[in-house]
Amino acid sequence: MKMRVMYATRKGKMVTYAEAIGAACGCLVNDIPPAYPADKERLVLIGLSMSGDPEDRVRRFCSELTPDKAAYVALFIDGEPGGEGEEQVKEILRTAGTNVLEETYYVKCGRFNFSKKISLEERQHIVDWARKMQNWVISLNGKAPTTKTFEPAPKE
Repeated sequence: MKMRVMYATRKGKMVTYAEAIGAACGCLVNDIPPAYPADKERLVLIGLSMSGDPEDRVRRFCSELTPDKAAYVALFIDGEPGGEGEEQVKEILRTAGTNVLEETYYVKCGRFNFSKKISLEERQHIVDWARKMQNWVISLNGKAPTTKTFEPAPKE
């Protein structure tokens, strides 16, 4: 499946999370704004550090992420669950026409954590989440997600 990981953060740990997903899933990893724009990506995972409203570069990028550039988007965020900034980003993506997967992965980086290191357990959790997002997109098969928590149909 064609997918990409993007991030907008100054925290090294968030970059390491993005790189871990990219290595495990065999996909491109870029910062926002990317050198090469997304083109017909089936899934884009976006990593953000949220402590309020999203940055202008994130807003612009998300508003340009139309369905011909990305069919589905999921977020992994360094911040508190249910924050207003997260909802703003999701609404910008929905307005652009992209399908937003509602399950967000929350990372605990800490306020002044400049370390790039993540534990093996943290790496495994983010990779498991990314693979779950991939499976959801495969199961949805072009349909918009209808619930907050989507579980793929059991195989018959």
